[in-house]
Amino acid sequence: MKYIFKIITLTILLQFGISWGQTNKTISQSTITWKAYKALNADALSHFGTVQLKAGNIVTNANNEIVGGNFIIDLSTIIADDMKGNKKMKLMLENHLKSDDFFDVKKFPTAFFKLTSVKPNNDKKYNYTFSGNLSIRNISKPISFPVSVINNGNKTIVKSALFTFNRKDYGLNYNVFEDMILKNDVEMIVNFVAK
Repeated sequence: MKYIFKIITLTILLQFGISWGQTNKTISQSTITWKAYKALNADALSHFGTVQLKAGNIVTNANNEIVGGNFIIDLSTIIADDMKGNKKMKLMLENHLKSDDFFDVKKFPTAFFKLTSVKPNNDKKYNYTFSGNLSIRNISKPISFPVSVINNGNKTIVKSALFTFNRKDYGLNYNVFEDMILKNDVEMIVNFVAK
């Protein structure tokens, strides 16, 4: 009976990607903000907004330290907050970002981030560095960024510093002329609470 129980437990642990002494925490609250610029890099020539997390989890060890995680981003929820004053242009921009010129949401409705490494650093504000693989349009690239990690009881609160990814690394290209005036780096900030 004990053997059967052990096999079942091991199967569950493998299924959720955790080992003995580790805990799986589900993301309960999150905000993901983005900002993109034209080549001049001026705020007046930028667009910014949010995108929603569809699902996510982190894995913590016996010391309540984060050792891994998985995040699914729902690209159909991209919102351009800077265009709130013009509903027509706002909808046009959001639909364009979801089109095959950029994220091609019909074909690739989600993006993924797999957290593979968490290392402490000496920054007083951002005390850890997250590293992992960001997958957009089925293209996966390594990425690292500083984060603040605070444990409050059973809650783990994570706030990232501003970080960037290169849109061209993921095939987010527009037509030749327009592509020349768009900056390649997209800025991101990610905050979440897991418990």
